[in-house]
Amino acid sequence: MEDSPSLETVSKQPPFDYEELFSVLWGSRKFIGMITASVTVVAIIISLLLPKSYRSTVVILPETNQSKLSGLSNLASLAGVNVGTEVSLSRLYPTIVTSEAVLKNVIYQKYRTKLFPDSADLLKIWDISDKDPQLAYEAMLKSLRDGLEVSLDNKTSVLTISLLTQEPQLSADIINAVASELDLFVRTKRTTNASEQRKWIEERLKEVKVDLEKSENALKDFRENNRRVSDSPQLLLEQERFIREVQINSTLYTELKRQYELAKIDEIKNIPIVNIMDSGRPAALKEKPKRGIIVSISFLLSLFGSMGFVYLKHRYGEKITAVRSFLKLRLT
Repeated sequence: MEDSPSLETVSKQPPFDYEELFSVLWGSRKFIGMITASVTVVAIIISLLLPKSYRSTVVILPETNQSKLSGLSNLASLAGVNVGTEVSLSRLYPTIVTSEAVLKNVIYQKYRTKLFPDSADLLKIWDISDKDPQLAYEAMLKSLRDGLEVSLDNKTSVLTISLLTQEPQLSADIINAVASELDLFVRTKRTTNASEQRKWIEERLKEVKVDLEKSENALKDFRENNRRVSDSPQLLLEQERFIREVQINSTLYTELKRQYELAKIDEIKNIPIVNIMDSGRPAALKEKPKRGIIVSISFLLSLFGSMGFVYLKHRYGEKITAVRSFLKLRLT
C-alpha cells in the first residue's frame, strides 16, 4: 500500500507571496478574461431585456386649518359638555392611503395604456385574473399596496407617495387617482362629522332655548310678585340669581346659534381637504433598470471572483487533493 499523505504535510503552507500571486493570475489571464467577459456580456444582455420602469410622485402638505369648533368646545366645556376638537388627519394619511377604502376605487378606475388605448382597470392592466373575482381583487389589492411607497416626514408632516410602473403616464394617472381618493375619503369623513356636529348643536340649541324661556319667565314672575325688591337684601339676591341665569342661558343660546350656522355651512361645503403641493406627472427618465450599475457590479464580481478562484485553486489545490486522498484511504 502506498503511503498516504499525512495531515501534517497537508497543513504546511508557504507564506503569502505577492510575486507568486501576480504570476499565477497572469498565467491564468485568459481564463479570468473569458469568465469576466462572459459574465459581463450576459449582464449587458439581461439589463437590456429588463423592462423599463418609471416613477411618479405626489407630495401632500399637512393640514394647516385650526379646529372649526374650538369656540363650540370652549362653550361646551362651560356648559359641562365635552364634544372634543377636530383632530388633524395628516399623521393618519399613510394608513389611509393604503386602506381598502381608498385603493378599491383606484383599482376599478379606468386608465389608458399602450396595450389598452380604450382604457381598462388595473386588474386587466396588471393581467390579474382568477375564476373567483374576489381572489383576483385581493391579489390586485396586495400588488398595489406593495407597489406604493408611502413616507411621512415626522418633522414637517409632509406626505410623499410614489409608484413605479412600466409606463410614465400610467404611473402619474394611478398616483393622482390615489391622491384624489384620499381627498374624497377625508372630505367625506369631514362632511359626516359636520353633519353629526350640526345635529348635536341643533339638539343642544333646542334645550338651551327652553332653559332660556324658563329663566326669563321665572325672572318676569319674580318681578311681578315682588314690586319693592330694593327694600329687601334677600329679594335683591334672589333677583340677581334669576338675572344671572338668564344671562348664562342667553350667552349659550347666542353662541350655539352662531355655531349652528357655521356647522350648516361646513356641512354643505365641498372643497378639497388634502393640500397637494406636487401632483404626479409622467417621468421623462426611467427609474429602473440601472444598467450601468448592473453591468459594473457584474464585471467587478466576475473579475475578482475568477481571480480568487484561480489563486485559491493554486494555493490550496494540493491540500484539497491530499485531504481527499487521506479521507478516501481512511474510508477504505
